[in-house]
Amino acid sequence: MSNDQDRALDRRLLLRRAGTVAAGLAGTAAVGAATAGQAQAAPGEPVLQGQVNEAGAPTTLRGGSLTSAPLRLENTTVETGPDGIPFSGPALRLTPTGRGLGWQAEVGSVSLDTSGTIWAVTSPGLPPMEGNFVEYVRTNANSNELVPVVPQRVIDTRTAAGRARIVNPTGNLDSAGRLLGGRTIQVNLEEFVHLGQAVYGNVTVTGALAAGFLQIFPDPGQRPPAFSSINFQAGQTLSNFFLTGINPVIDRISVHAQQTTHVILDVVAFVVASGSVNPSILPSTGELAAEDQRAQLARRTKPSWAK
Repeated sequence: MSNDQDRALDRRLLLRRAGTVAAGLAGTAAVGAATAGQAQAAPGEPVLQGQVNEAGAPTTLRGGSLTSAPLRLENTTVETGPDGIPFSGPALRLTPTGRGLGWQAEVGSVSLDTSGTIWAVTSPGLPPMEGNFVEYVRTNANSNELVPVVPQRVIDTRTAAGRARIVNPTGNLDSAGRLLGGRTIQVNLEEFVHLGQAVYGNVTVTGALAAGFLQIFPDPGQRPPAFSSINFQAGQTLSNFFLTGINPVIDRISVHAQQTTHVILDVVAFVVASGSVNPSILPSTGELAAEDQRAQLARRTKPSWAK
């Protein structure tokens, strides 16, 4: 065998040996990857889905569009409630760990406290004040909403149909249907509102047998003695506007007459927080649709005084 042939054979052996070693190293790497521990996101890097991540330094997502958000959270799981309204699965969870945000949190921070109130840092403080402005976000849990409705006649003691929403007519009405003097009736509002806070309305008295007053209030067991919703004379027909709270347990209000009289109650608006108003009596096609329309108008238009 010539020297050239020897050198060629040596090169082939070396190449074959190198390939064997490389394959062995690749196999070792594959085994190492298979037996390695669970991957962890480094501080400041994107989080790992489905894992508990220790953030360390904050992660910043930067977007470059005026129309698209840098972060989108979506859960396509939907279930339908007993009333047919669809509910989506949660896309974000804020875990409450304290009473709110500290005043040193940076502007734009959002948190949830242990009572369920959402807090946000809205603007930096001005000297000499130290720290930033921390404000709570208004939600159904901490604020009320006034909902006007198409005026509804709730009771009219002059007719049997008008007395249908009186919960306790027995012993409290005379043979003509008038509310007896010194008696209190409870009026059921559940056809109009669910978990209402207060009601705005108009009360009319007519056919009173003597001069007296009428009281409208939430709880029949706690009638305030020194107030009146309307004062009237015998035989007089008189109306007055009223605002009263609604029984916090059931959607009822109470009406007390000092003297026997017919009573007519009309409602024009309700105050709700976590509750709701019957959409069939709203002055639009629906509460949510009306809210959406108002929100769109607020974003795209300006009031007449803002020239």
